[in-house]
Amino acid sequence: MAAEVGPYITWEQVKKRGSEHYKTGHIEPIDLIKEGGMLQDFAIANIIKYAFRNRRENGKPKRGDLEKIKHYCDMLLTMAE
Repeated sequence: MAAEVGPYITWEQVKKRGSEHYKTGHIEPIDLIKEGGMLQDFAIANIIKYAFRNRRENGKPKRGDLEKIKHYCDMLLTMAE
């Protein structure tokens, strides 16, 4: 997952960085979550989950968890644009 720079990230850019196993059907689950008005709560809950899980690794941050936190933060940024 490559990181985007700057506050102006699009929804399509965020979706491209998502896991491939969610992109097997015609409608991606994240689109259903967004259209159902649940994206903000979903993203915040996942940020908390990955932040909490990250602190378990011998005090050393796990890059993968930090990338996921950034990914969910970018979802929130698309809502703020």
